[in-house]
Parts: sequence; structure tokens; C-alpha cells
Amino acid sequence: MKSVRVVRIVLGLVLIFSGVAKIIDPSKAVNLILEFKIIPEAVILIIVSILPVLKILIGVLLVSGMYPKFAAISSLVLFSGFFLISIYGTLIGLSSDCGCFGSVVRSRIGWGMVVRNGVFLIGAVYIIKEWCLIKTSADV
Repeated sequence: MKSVRVVRIVLGLVLIFSGVAKIIDPSKAVNLILEFKIIPEAVILIIVSILPVLKILIGVLLVSGMYPKFAAISSLVLFSGFFLISIYGTLIGLSSDCGCFGSVVRSRIGWGMVVRNGVFLIGAVYIIKEWCLIKTSADV
């Protein structure tokens, strides 16, 4: 069970760091979402305002161990979305900085990002498996 603790803390810290960086500089995230050309501009502002706060909240829950099922499922949803978005962006030929970590860390859309988000997604699945499913079976 120590490994699940390490995974959830690492993923939690990634989410907290990413959320704070996006609050400091949301411009790259806005530009990327505009490049996808599938979300109305009015909605983009809402997404860019809410997503960093959600990332920080879920990150804090993962690190602290509070509300484990909510944190695990929420992280799975987030990382699934990031994984799918990185695949889509790569397939349509985007190569700009995703703004995933604000201006602190450069992160271009491409297969490297797909792999990184895939690893995060696998970590979220591991947390679900170890943290939620085993707890449920032990309760029976």
C-alpha cells in the first residue's frame, strides 16, 4: 500500500503545481483551447477559470488522503481527459505549448505529452484499483 501512497502524492503534487502555474499564467492554456476550434470562446474563459482550482482541490485531496473515492475518481476523469486531448492535439498536428504548467515548464503537444499523460492516467487507474476497489471488497 506504500506504492499507492507514493503515486497519489506524486499525482497530487503534479495537479497542485499545474493548477497554481495556470492561475499565475493562463494565457497558454487559453491559446491552446482556441487552437482546437471546438469550444466557444465564452466557455473557454469559464474552463480556464475553473480547471486550475479543480486541479488544486483534487491535488490537495490526493496528497492529504481526504475523500479518497472522490479524489481517485476525479483524478481519473481529469487524467483521462488530458490523455484524450493530448492524443487529439497530436493527431490534428498541433505542436504549440499546451500551457499545462503555465509558463514555468514548457510542454509541447506531441507524442511525448501523450506518453506523459498516459503514465499519469495509469497512475490514476492504479489509485482507483488500490484505493477504492480493495477498500470496497474489504468492507463486504
